[in-house]
Amino acid sequence: MDHIIRAIVASGGEPFEVGGCVRDRLLGTPGKDIDIEVFRLDAGQLAAILEPFGRVDTVGVSFGVIKLKTHEGIEFDFTLPRRENKTGSGHRGFTVEVDHTMTIADAAARRDFTINAIYRCLLRDQISDPHGGADDLRAGVLRATSRHFAEDPLRVLRGMQFAARFQLTVEAGTAQMCSSLRSEASTLAVERIWSEWHKWATRGVHPSAGLQFLQQADWLSLYPELAALVEVPQDPAWHPEGDVWIHTLLVCDMAAEIARREELDAEERTILMFAALCHDLGKATTTEFKDGRWRAHGHPEAGVPLTRTFLERIGCPKHIIEVVEPLVAEHLVHAAETMTARTARRLARRLGKATIQQLLWLIEADLRGRPPLPGDLPASVLKLRELATSENIVTSQVQPLIQGRHMIAQGYEPGNWFGPILKNCYEAQLDGVFEDEASGIAWLVAHMQEHPVE
Repeated sequence: MDHIIRAIVASGGEPFEVGGCVRDRLLGTPGKDIDIEVFRLDAGQLAAILEPFGRVDTVGVSFGVIKLKTHEGIEFDFTLPRRENKTGSGHRGFTVEVDHTMTIADAAARRDFTINAIYRCLLRDQISDPHGGADDLRAGVLRATSRHFAEDPLRVLRGMQFAARFQLTVEAGTAQMCSSLRSEASTLAVERIWSEWHKWATRGVHPSAGLQFLQQADWLSLYPELAALVEVPQDPAWHPEGDVWIHTLLVCDMAAEIARREELDAEERTILMFAALCHDLGKATTTEFKDGRWRAHGHPEAGVPLTRTFLERIGCPKHIIEVVEPLVAEHLVHAAETMTARTARRLARRLGKATIQQLLWLIEADLRGRPPLPGDLPASVLKLRELATSENIVTSQVQPLIQGRHMIAQGYEPGNWFGPILKNCYEAQLDGVFEDEASGIAWLVAHMQEHPVE
């Protein structure tokens, strides 16, 4: 990389690191992407300088972007300073004007937040921070760089995930600009919406800060399933922390802590975070004051369709929704049933594509999201974990002992009628009627004698 930078400087260019890589450097955290903005060279000059180092792609040059894939296979993005002029609604309603003679202050003004508008000179290793992003980062403030912020609705969702990642609070003027963009939210492509929510889930250290950002930016109403949780009361004996919204914020933070502790990969973390966010959606429609207490009977089941509606709205992939839904439905199983081996086996079956391990993480987050209550796992949850381990179903369902080959071995001709018989065998196995292959075959023989096929 250094030899490329030296070539740019030797040709009169001024290369700067900018954006997330500078922000992360100031935070002392490793950054993955390096964005380099080059001043004092036009697109043709920069492309010519880069060509000896690999394959140059100028497809994005009209937007001020030139890509380089070096001979060693390393990819870099180089940008040129540019102005963006609003010409229509939504995230794409802009014209772009590339101008390599711009000042850093002017170029930085087109960026969304001050924390992303900090430049580092690669020639002199000096920071240029025309909009005070470093001070805002230290103060934990998320502030727009300029009035141009209010031209792009995607920036609000970017603000949500930045707030979650860096525990930031939104500055009042920026919140007002976010609110003014609410009417343009419908212009956002669902893929872009999901991208920002996915970052909230996978990178958020304090996900509650992102959700509070949405509330302060007046965007929570765009997600009615979440907005409905605000000020929904709970029994203070069980939930001294406050209403359902406050509880949900705390549970999301606990889930993020568990995800870090368990070193979950991106998909597992995404599942846990959205299960935490959605686990009590059903309380908005089931909460009532009855017998002197606030109760929400049936809220896990009531939350399932609300979970699907919300996740589909934000573009969540179907395979993740199919795991989150049963976790929401079963998150109170420990309070409803006495834990036995049969209970654990049946639970694993009901969870479908989800696992008991994922449910245990969600239950832990739920219980820890009720301060000042200690959040200790009750005996029923510990028993569930013990049983799931002994039954070897922590991360999978019970595997059927009796299969089609066993019926064929008994002399039966294969056919569609095998299905109901094998289902009966599996149900008996889940109930603990037999626990090994030999006793399963014996049960099959007895069952077929009692229910002969005509």
